[in-house]
Amino acid sequence: MSSEPTTTTTTAARTRRAEPINTHTARNGAVTYWFQVDVGTKPDGSRDRRKFTYRTKAEARKELRRITTEVAAGTYAKPSTMTVDQACDVWLAGRRRIRKVTVYSYENDLKPVRRYLGGKQLQKLTKADGDALVAWMLTEARTSPRHYRDASLAGQVVAVVAAHPEGISVAEVAAALPGDVHSALAKLLATGRVSRLRRGVYAPPAADNATVETATRGLSPQTVRSTLTTFSAVVQSYVDQGVLPRNVIALVERPKDADPDEQAQHPGDSPVEVTAKSWTLAEVGDFREAVRDHRLFACWLLSCYGMRRSEVLGLRWSAVDLDTGTLSVRRGRVSVGSDTVEGAPKSKRSRRDLPLPEDVTEALRALKTTQKREAMALGVPWSDDRLVAAREDGVPLRPESYTDAFHRLRARAGLRRIHLKGLRNTSVSLMLDQGHPPHIVAAWHGHDPAVTLSIYSDVKADELRAVGASLFA
Repeated sequence: MSSEPTTTTTTAARTRRAEPINTHTARNGAVTYWFQVDVGTKPDGSRDRRKFTYRTKAEARKELRRITTEVAAGTYAKPSTMTVDQACDVWLAGRRRIRKVTVYSYENDLKPVRRYLGGKQLQKLTKADGDALVAWMLTEARTSPRHYRDASLAGQVVAVVAAHPEGISVAEVAAALPGDVHSALAKLLATGRVSRLRRGVYAPPAADNATVETATRGLSPQTVRSTLTTFSAVVQSYVDQGVLPRNVIALVERPKDADPDEQAQHPGDSPVEVTAKSWTLAEVGDFREAVRDHRLFACWLLSCYGMRRSEVLGLRWSAVDLDTGTLSVRRGRVSVGSDTVEGAPKSKRSRRDLPLPEDVTEALRALKTTQKREAMALGVPWSDDRLVAAREDGVPLRPESYTDAFHRLRARAGLRRIHLKGLRNTSVSLMLDQGHPPHIVAAWHGHDPAVTLSIYSDVKADELRAVGASLFA
């Protein structure tokens, strides 16, 4: 009797590998659980092995799996105690090869972030924090105590004026504080935080103006959007460095501008003056006629022809050739806090040579003759290196003063409210309306053709009417 051979296979039981979690018992009997994991490499190339300790084994096991998974996926962020305030400092310090005014703009954008979230750890930042920041900025940032944490010039001016209920002159305020107190007082007067007793004398706000500040507690949606854009750039830089796993600020919804037609007026409120984007051809023509006898008529013409404020204020006579009627844009003057800085134009495209229209050439020739006569009368030296936009004694105009003068002249002419840069929008829009190619219009204004069409062009009511009427004509 034969029997088939029987093969017996014995499989050893495979035990699951124990997780490398160790136990430590302190002298007082407290038990903690810890493990070590390689989380990357150090700057010198050696492995970066770190120790993690937790109170319970369940928490240690959960974190071990999370950390090892993120390390394998390349998304692990090493623990850091860096605060939002410190992160902003480091990011700003690394912004090189950009204009001083751009750095100043970034600093202003990040001020609300520092005031509201500055002490929070960067790695603990959440989308909810970003949403809370937006809500605070829109509702109470302008009057919240946090707004004055850095002792802004406006806050200092308010404090000085409040200490003189009988009134204080501008000269006394300027002597007590550094900076451009004239512009600060103008803005505070417009928002009702100070009152003007008479010309050049200011006092605390009257009782009937107490509600004005309440109506202007928040910041504009445009300001909030600018802050979120810069703050998101800060956070994204730390995502790129591996400090953060994701950019939670990029997920925060940007607020939109309020629709003037949907803004309900409360009883007793004064009507809101809507700021238009640009003027019509007739309106800009009315403005030109209204300022024809102004001393700086040539400067206003340059603004009407689309030059930036910085370019008009940075123009020197050495860059103007009245014989050939040409102008070279090579310098610009901008405000940086309480200072005015002169430097290169905004971009490479901004460096351009413009053949001037006849009316601008004649206005510049008249202004140059006037300034030479003024210099002779005052005994002030004259040279072609002098700025075109200057006072009688040769002192350069501050950018804020030029803007304030524009609004006074506009209001005196009874024209719709636009920003000073609205003259640039008007110039671009009207040139496009007249059929000039976008690339030529862009070259005249010193920017990209895509920007010309997307930002600066503005459709007029007459154009819409013509389009509609021509469809089935």
